Amino acid sequence: MALTQLSMACSKSYRKLHTEYHHYAYGWKEITGLAIVTNREIVDFDYSVIMEGKETITTGGVNIFCKRKQKEKIAEFMKRYLSPDVPFIKIKADVPKY
Repeated sequence: MALTQLSMACSKSYRKLHTEYHHYAYGWKEITGLAIVTNREIVDFDYSVIMEGKETITTGGVNIFCKRKQKEKIAEFMKRYLSPDVPFIKIKADVPKY
């Protein structure tokens, strides 16, 4: 098991995969939707981007976890930089109960 972990840690493609996944800055033009989650301290945005070196469009969402009473300020800050046609909504998050 340890040799497998070591070989993966030294693998250039494995490191590149995890670096790209965790370290990507989205441009304002790539954001396609903005939402304030009403029952949590979260601002959520959707994105659509063509990753460098790939020919497919990647879409997804990112949650920004905020301190109390900050989500409106963060959403307003982001809204200033977004295109006027980007939808801005307030939603309720459905949290599964286990």
